[in-house]
Amino acid sequence: MLDFAWWEITGKCQLACDHCYASSGPEGTHGSLSVADWRRVITQTREAGARMGQFIGGEPTLHPALPQLVQHALSTDMEVEIYTNLVHVTPEMWETFRLPGSVWRPRTTPTGPTNTRRSPSGPRSESRPRTSPARKSWVSRFAPT
Repeated sequence: MLDFAWWEITGKCQLACDHCYASSGPEGTHGSLSVADWRRVITQTREAGARMGQFIGGEPTLHPALPQLVQHALSTDMEVEIYTNLVHVTPEMWETFRLPGSVWRPRTTPTGPTNTRRSPSGPRSESRPRTSPARKSWVSRFAPT
């Protein structure tokens, strides 16, 4: 049974890192899948039993439909991670990061490794609600006001 999936939604990135596993960069594209195609992939991932999905790329925050796709994945009762370089985060993206059940994870950038960012309340479990005051407080410390 499938437990976890990566959704590589773009090859576009603001950076051109030599160490990039995806060979992404500014000339990358969002690929050939439409938003409807991605929604179908996410739904099928959940139907296959996955409880968590991670949006990757390139830089997933550059995909114009990322907020919509995150909301769709959350609506299927999946936990969502966004693997991002945090080079440029729009106000809309900060709102997406704040959604209950979503987690963002900074990745290594040319300036050096960054720490994994996760709510102090830890991963969601059956006994822990999706929204916790600790999680909201933690995300608020990093998001612009």
